[in-house]
This record gives sequence, C-alpha cells and structure tokens, in this order.
Amino acid sequence: MLSSSVRRGADIAGFIAGLFVGAGAVTFVLVVVGSVIRVPFPTVVLQILVAAAAVVFLLRELDVLSFPLLQNARLVPQFVTRIPFWGAVQFGAEMGTGMRTYSPTGLPHIMAISIIFLASWQEALLAGAGFAAARAMMIVIFTLARNKMAADTAFYFTLPRLKILFALLAMPVVAMLVIG
Repeated sequence: MLSSSVRRGADIAGFIAGLFVGAGAVTFVLVVVGSVIRVPFPTVVLQILVAAAAVVFLLRELDVLSFPLLQNARLVPQFVTRIPFWGAVQFGAEMGTGMRTYSPTGLPHIMAISIIFLASWQEALLAGAGFAAARAMMIVIFTLARNKMAADTAFYFTLPRLKILFALLAMPVVAMLVIG
C-alpha cells in the first residue's frame, strides 16, 4: 500500500504536491478537449449526455449494474522509496492523473465526463483540486493515525462500505453541473 512506501515528511509533501500537479494537468487537458468537442452541440444535448452517464455510473456504484472501469491497476513502484522526495512527487503526479492505480469507484469517471462536456475552467480546476485533496486525505489520515494497522484495516474494509454514501454525495455536484 502507498502508506507503507511514502511515509516520511518530505515524501508525503512531495506526494501531495504531485497529486495536485497531476490532477491539474488532467483537468486542463479534459477542459481543452471538451472545449473543442462541445462546440457543435447545443447545451441541452450535452446535459442529457452527462446526466445519462452519471446515472449509469451511479447505478454501478449501487451495484445495480456491473461493468469494469478503465484503470491501470498497478502497485506502488520501487522508485518511490529509492529517490527521496522526487520519487514521491512523480508517483503523486501519476496518481493525481487518476490513471496510475486501482480505482474502486466510478465517481471520478462521472466528474471527467462532466468536465469534458459541461465544466467551465474554474469548475474543472476545482474538480481537479477536489480529486487531489481526496486522494491526499488517505495518506494524511494514515500518517496521523496512532495505530497504523487499524488505519490500514479501516481503509481496506470500511471505505468500500461507504460507496453508497459517496455516490449520494456526488449526486448534487453532478446535478449542479448538469442544470448549469
């Protein structure tokens, strides 16, 4: 797990900085591509497309539908521990893109689709910062935990049970983007 490989102060700071760099880069690309793709379509068509995609992914979160997510499920690379600070920055940037490791949820996919088809530059940057902050919370919580084994167990067993709550919390965000 990442928490066992990136736990020194400078490594944590580098990892978190990398998360924000990676998420910022991806949201920039998504909004640029989206700015080109959405030109020929009326807003209502884009709103319907995003709403339909959100419903499909939310149904997946609620276990009504089952389909694999696009992801690159890899473990923490060895260079993270061999290259102090910069290894953590590089890995953080890769994780910040959302394209480096296992993703147990489709919620980031909903946000990516929303960014491509509906989000303004400001909304895209806020979504990217939110994604990076959410990924950073795991390492910060683990670092602050007194009992590392209990924290690891909580992440492994408790977070999957909270997916319905996360899906419910995502609904108003998507609704605000769709409604405009």
